[in-house]
Amino acid sequence: MKKKPFWDVEEDTGFIKIKSPLDNLDYKVYNTGSPDEQLQVAIMLSKVRRDLNKLLIYLCKNPQLWINDSIGYGIIHTFDIHIPCLHNHFEQVLNNESIILKDTNLYPIQEMTPNKHGILGLNKPKKIKTIKLANGKDYEIAEKRSMHLTIRTNGKIHDYSKILLLAIHEITHTTCNDIYWKEDNHKYPYGKYHTQMKNWAKDCGIIKN
Repeated sequence: MKKKPFWDVEEDTGFIKIKSPLDNLDYKVYNTGSPDEQLQVAIMLSKVRRDLNKLLIYLCKNPQLWINDSIGYGIIHTFDIHIPCLHNHFEQVLNNESIILKDTNLYPIQEMTPNKHGILGLNKPKKIKTIKLANGKDYEIAEKRSMHLTIRTNGKIHDYSKILLLAIHEITHTTCNDIYWKEDNHKYPYGKYHTQMKNWAKDCGIIKN
């Protein structure tokens, strides 16, 4: 069997599912710490989902911010990955964000696996396929992804603002369609797109100035 690359962290073994009272969804939490600590991890993950959804709905409602920018295709791709129900329920989602939580294809957000490589967050690409661009060139794209976030260190839950910034960092990798690990995975246009995403996060109120 081919050995997994170091960044392809474990996402099942060692995890348990904990239901968050914020959205009544189950989240994969690493099975260490007290039951209360594990519940707090699940709550933090559900807060991330809530706020990323707010950011994306804000962008849905304000296409003038990105539609004619180089980030435009990346934003559409981010919608496809993170809120796939938008295709069939566009108006309903814009008017009632809770519809996203009823989607059977919810984007997975879970706690990061403890690792010796110092990986704090990961946006893991899955089901990579090749599509043909208008210019005839092949283009690889991830059909699905999962987000893995460090929520605690030695039993101490991180400040939520720090966790949310990590999540925005990771969702920008969706926008960039980063599908392979590179030594520097933050070269242009990542920096530009990340700045735009953080600014929009401030504009929609999920990041406080």
